[in-house]
Amino acid sequence: MEPVLRSFLFCDAVVPSHHGKLLCYGVFSDLWAPKFPVTHPRFSILTSWSRGTGFHIQVVKMFNPARTVMLNQSPEMYFTLEDESQTVHVQVDVNQIVFTEAGTYFFQIYLDSRLVAEHTLNYIQKS
Repeated sequence: MEPVLRSFLFCDAVVPSHHGKLLCYGVFSDLWAPKFPVTHPRFSILTSWSRGTGFHIQVVKMFNPARTVMLNQSPEMYFTLEDESQTVHVQVDVNQIVFTEAGTYFFQIYLDSRLVAEHTLNYIQKS
C-alpha cells in the first residue's frame, strides 16, 4: 500500500536525539538575502511517511521560480514501512545551492517515480 506524506519541513539541520526523536534546528519557510545570486551553504528537508507498507524510493526535485530549470535533485532515498501504523522520517541534506533570483522556488516530492506533493520556499531580497 502506498504511504501518505504526513509532513514536509525545511530546517537548518536535523539531529538524532534520545528515544528515537529528531531535533530540527532553524525551521523556516522563507529566506532573505541582500543580493542575488546567493549560495545557500546548507539546509535539510525532512519528510515523514506513514499509513502504507513496503519498500519505497523518495526523490526531491528543486525548480527555479519560473519552473523552467531544475536546480537540484536529491539522491534516491530508500525506506521500508513494515505496517500501516509505522512512520518513517527521511532526511535530505541540500548543500551549496545557488539561488539565482528572489522569488518562490518549488520543491517536488516523488515517491516511486510519481509526483505526490509540491512545496515552496520563498527567497526574498532584503537589505
